[in-house]
Amino acid sequence: MKVTMADVNKKPNQIINQVVDSGEPAVILKHGKPIAEIRPLPQDAERKKAMDFLLTLEPRVVETPLEQVIKEGRKRGI
Repeated sequence: MKVTMADVNKKPNQIINQVVDSGEPAVILKHGKPIAEIRPLPQDAERKKAMDFLLTLEPRVVETPLEQVIKEGRKRGI
């Protein structure tokens, strides 16, 4: 989809919603030349990347009770 700077100034929400709904990037034109692009974030890919990373982490055994960790953190100003 191609939009002009005038369109971006007049109806930014409509353009962003259309990009999100369609998944198609919007190329912004100024004086007929492309200057920027609005594209949806790849949410599924980013979510998968984060989950893959979390699955590589080794589990840790925490021996200190949660209440004690919170209490000590408050003493240190955390």
